[in-house]
Amino acid sequence: MIKIDNRPAFTYVRLLKYVSHHWFAILIAISGLIMHSIAEVAFVDLLGFITDTVGQLTAIPGQDTKPLPLTGITAFFSDRFFGSQPADRAWLIIPTFLIAVSLMRGLGYLIGTYGLAYVANYLVHTLRSEIFNKYLLLPIKFFDQSMSGHLVSVITFNVQQVTEAGTKAVKTMLQQGSLVIGLLTYLFYVNWRLAIFFLAVMPLIALLVGYVSKRFRIISKRIQSAMGDVTHVTQEAVNGYSEVRMYGGADMERQRLLLASHANRRQNLKMSLTEGVSNPLVMLLVSIAFAAVTGLMLNPIILSNMTTGSFITFLVASGMLIKPVRQLSEINSSIQRGIAAAASIFEILDADQEVNKGEYTVDRASGKFVFKNVSFCYPDSDRTVLTRLTFSVDPGQTVAIVGSSGSGKTSLISLIMRFYDYQRGSIHLDDVDINEYTLSNLRHQIALVSQNITLFNDSILNNIAYGALAKSELKEVRNAARVANADEFISELSDGYETIIGDDGVLLSGGQRQRIAIARAVLKDAPILILDEATSSLDTDGERQIQEALELLMENRTTFVIAHRLTTVERADHILVMENGQILEQGTHKELIAQAGRYVDLHRNQFVLME
Repeated sequence: MIKIDNRPAFTYVRLLKYVSHHWFAILIAISGLIMHSIAEVAFVDLLGFITDTVGQLTAIPGQDTKPLPLTGITAFFSDRFFGSQPADRAWLIIPTFLIAVSLMRGLGYLIGTYGLAYVANYLVHTLRSEIFNKYLLLPIKFFDQSMSGHLVSVITFNVQQVTEAGTKAVKTMLQQGSLVIGLLTYLFYVNWRLAIFFLAVMPLIALLVGYVSKRFRIISKRIQSAMGDVTHVTQEAVNGYSEVRMYGGADMERQRLLLASHANRRQNLKMSLTEGVSNPLVMLLVSIAFAAVTGLMLNPIILSNMTTGSFITFLVASGMLIKPVRQLSEINSSIQRGIAAAASIFEILDADQEVNKGEYTVDRASGKFVFKNVSFCYPDSDRTVLTRLTFSVDPGQTVAIVGSSGSGKTSLISLIMRFYDYQRGSIHLDDVDINEYTLSNLRHQIALVSQNITLFNDSILNNIAYGALAKSELKEVRNAARVANADEFISELSDGYETIIGDDGVLLSGGQRQRIAIARAVLKDAPILILDEATSSLDTDGERQIQEALELLMENRTTFVIAHRLTTVERADHILVMENGQILEQGTHKELIAQAGRYVDLHRNQFVLME
C-alpha cells in the first residue's frame, strides 16, 4: 500500500490562507487574468475569421468557395454589432476587432499583474512581521540552540521563496491555466475528435510532474539550509571583523564561505538540472500530440469538413498550447521551493513561546528574594547546572556572586529574570513565587547591565531612552547620563545626544558603550539591579570614576553583582562563592576572609595577577 504524504499539500493550503485574506484583490486579479486569456483565444478566432475573409476576397469568380464562418467569437460579435457582414466590409470589422482584442488583452494583463503584485507585497509584509513578532516572543533557549544567520535567512530568503509560491505561481496557474482551458475548449468547439489527442497526454504529464515534485522539495530544503550557512558565516565575519584581522582568520573565514557557497551552488545546479530535464520532457509529450494532430489534419477526409480559417485556427491554437503547458510545468519548482520555505516558516510560527502563566503584578517591588533548594539544568540536557541553592536577600541589599568561569553565576541570574525556568525548589520575590508574576511585570522590576553590551544603530538619546523608556524627556536622559559619568563625553560629540553611534555602537569606545548601557539602567529606575561585569570594559581610572556612580545607583535597590574583579564586591552586603553550580561559601567580605576558604584563594590569586 502506497503511503501518501499530505504534509506538503497542507502546508501549501495554509500558505494560501494568507493570500485569501486579500480575497477582493485576488478576485480582481483573477478577473484580469481570465480577461487576458479570453483575449488570447479571441485573437486565434479572429485569425481564422481573417483567413476565411481573405479567401473570399481573393476567390476567382465562378469558383466554389466556402462561406464566411458564421460561428465563433468574432462572428458572434461582428453579427451583433455590424449585422449581416459581407466580405467587402471586412476593412472595418477586422481592424476594429484587432484593436478591441489588444485593448482587452492589455487591460487584463495590467489588472491581473498589479492585483497579484499587491497581494505579493502584503504577503511578504505579513509573513515578515509575524516571524519577527514571533522572534520577540520565543524563549531564550530557542536562540541559544539556533544559528543567528539561519534565523535571519528565514525572514529574508525563505519569505521570498514563499512569495514565489504564494503569488507568482498562482498568477501563472491562473493565467496560463485559464489559457489552456480556453484553448482546449476552443479546440473542442472547432473539432472535438482532434482535440482528444491533446487530452491523451495529460495523464503522462501529471505523472512526470508528480515524480519531480518530491525531488524539488528535497533540494529546496537543502538550498535553504545552505543559504542559511552563507548568511551565518557572513554575519560572523562582519561582526567579528577585528578578531578576523588580528588573528589572521581571513583565509579561514574565506574558506568557510567558499564551502557554504559551493554547497548552495551545487544544490541550485541540482534544482536547475531537474527542472531542465522535466520541462523538455513535458514539451516533448505535448509536441508529439501536436505532431500527431497536424498529421491527421492533413488527411483529406478531415480537410473536407474544415474551412481554411478553421484549419488555421486549430493549428495555431494547438501550437499555442505548448507555451502555457511549459510554463505550468515550470512553476512546479517554484511551488516546491515555496512549500519547503513555508514549512520552515511555519515551524517557527508554531514554536512554543515563553511560558507566561503568571497573573500577579505589582507597581514597584521591594526587592526581597528567597532562594530555597533551587536546582536547574538546561533544556534537552541532563547535566545539572545549579544544585540546591539556598540563600535570601533583604530589600536594598547588594549580593555579589563570585567564582571561576562555568561555576553557574550567569545561570543563576538568568533564573531571576526568568530567561529559564528552574526544575526544583522555589524563588520568591516579596514572598510571591516569581512564576506567579507576569513576565512583563517581573522584568519591569529589573534593570540589567550585561557584559555583552547591546546598542542599536541609532542616536545616543534613543539608545538610553530605549523601548518603554522612549517617552522620557531629554532632561531625564541627561540626568541618567550624568550618574553614569557619560554626559561629559556625549556633550563633546558633534551632535551630542543625537549622535548616531553605528551598528552595535561601533563608533564608541568600549568604556563609552558600557556607560551608555549603565545610563539606560539608571533611567529605568527599577527596584532590582543586575550588574553582570558592568565595569569590564573600563580601565582602572574609568572603573574608579564610575564605581561611585554605581554605588549611588545601587542605594535602596536590591542588586546582584557578578564580577571577576573582587575589589568591586568587597562592599557587598552578602557574597556568594560558587563552584560547579553550588554555593561553597556565603557571607560578608570579612567573614569570608576569616574562613580562609575558596574566597580567599580567589582574592589572593587576583591580587597576584594584578601585581
